[in-house]
Amino acid sequence: MTKPTASAREQVRDRVLLVVVLTAFLDLVGFGITIPLLPFYVKSMSVSGPGSDVTGLLIGSYSLAQSLATPWLGRLSDRYGRRIVILVSLLGNAASMILFALAVHYKVLALLFVSRILAGVTAGNLGACQAAIADVTDKSERAAAMGRLGAGIGLGLIVGPFLGGETGKLAPWAPPVVAALMALLDVVLAAILMPETRQFREEQPPSDGASPAKSVRLWDLLADRRMAAVFGLFFLTFTAMTCLNAAFPFLSHERFGWNEEDVARMFGVFGVISVVIQGFLMKRLVARFSDVSLVTAAGIFIASGMLLSAGSTRPWMLVVGNIFIGMGVAINNPVISALASKVAPPQFQGVALGYAQSSGSWARTVWPPAWGLMYRHVAPIAPFIGSAIAASLMVFVAATLRVRPASASEQKPTES
Repeated sequence: MTKPTASAREQVRDRVLLVVVLTAFLDLVGFGITIPLLPFYVKSMSVSGPGSDVTGLLIGSYSLAQSLATPWLGRLSDRYGRRIVILVSLLGNAASMILFALAVHYKVLALLFVSRILAGVTAGNLGACQAAIADVTDKSERAAAMGRLGAGIGLGLIVGPFLGGETGKLAPWAPPVVAALMALLDVVLAAILMPETRQFREEQPPSDGASPAKSVRLWDLLADRRMAAVFGLFFLTFTAMTCLNAAFPFLSHERFGWNEEDVARMFGVFGVISVVIQGFLMKRLVARFSDVSLVTAAGIFIASGMLLSAGSTRPWMLVVGNIFIGMGVAINNPVISALASKVAPPQFQGVALGYAQSSGSWARTVWPPAWGLMYRHVAPIAPFIGSAIAASLMVFVAATLRVRPASASEQKPTES
């Protein structure tokens, strides 16, 4: 197959970025619409035992499904194409929201679990979205493009809770129905605007008949210490981030009397920080600083913010600490995604980015209950100290990375 010209690649880039960013935005709007309301839905179903435990299991089932599905969907996108994987995932997301609405309306807890598991599976399309960006961008501009994806995620986290609160006033089942309609709208837009992107890779895989979906294994990727380091960065990043969901609401309430609205406002600030940094500043940052320098700075921001939050004696200290955390996360996430795409061989972009995202999903599955136990049984500051340690480890792992992009001929994994 003839490789597309650079001009053709540039022409399709903006369309791909538009669809991918919109997909991330609508995915996170749906996530933001439903997640804040989960405790109330669980309570309405008259669940025996602590409702927080059931809510935690629902959130954990979503993250576990996402961690298992993301590499699989990335593998499928390498084999069959990014476009079809993204479209099918969007349809699955819409179906999960319809099941969510039915579960709420008929008060069926088992169906609620099914809907969250399906939502987690379809949320695994993030690896395919990132692979599509990697296909149509140069390595020098990839972190900035990943930043746009992050800005879409941040904006979705701002809009989602607001829509959930407003539509929830109409009926309990209204928020997931709105999320389903938005996912269906995204299906239509993606079907019209989204081209297949694999042919636009900077370097095409060798035409030896090997199927990427069958030839790459996790251990083959981990054999490259740079790829292993990137996977470690994803795990450490989300290890630190999960502290915010698991411990921050309790600490802010017990120390300063913050209620749900106060916590929601703080999370809204995170979204604004993400949009500003990833949407407007990331291109300048990656032009001036190396990826390793940015990850190092992000780790320092996150660790400092966690320690300031842990030692806060005034509300403003907690706010400033969380602003530091938000800045670190906003800088870090698109950069480590770009790193994953740079060190992975071109023909394995989808599966490599899928495994990277899966590393983060495993952290989101394991650490929230661990932080909760530490908060209750060790000390309220323990999750924040642990997260600061994780962020500090990010700095050391980043120091081992001196990225030299892998070529298609450098790594040819064995048949599984």
